[in-house]
Amino acid sequence: MKRSEERILTTHVGSLIRPPELIEFEAARSERRGIDTAAYLDILRDRVREVAARQLETGIDFINDGEYGKSSW
Repeated sequence: MKRSEERILTTHVGSLIRPPELIEFEAARSERRGIDTAAYLDILRDRVREVAARQLETGIDFINDGEYGKSSW
């Protein structure tokens, strides 16, 4: 567990705005259009890495995936 005696550690709770590619995949899935699952998983992995990196760059101590992988929220 990460701890600090010098400052209050930061995080955020809840969903972050999804990138357009993930929104498109979710729309196709909800409309029961076929999707390329491998392509979806590749984009999901890449976008989660990007959002995690941005959180680290801004100094957030406890990062998360922004709920990108959830099907609805």
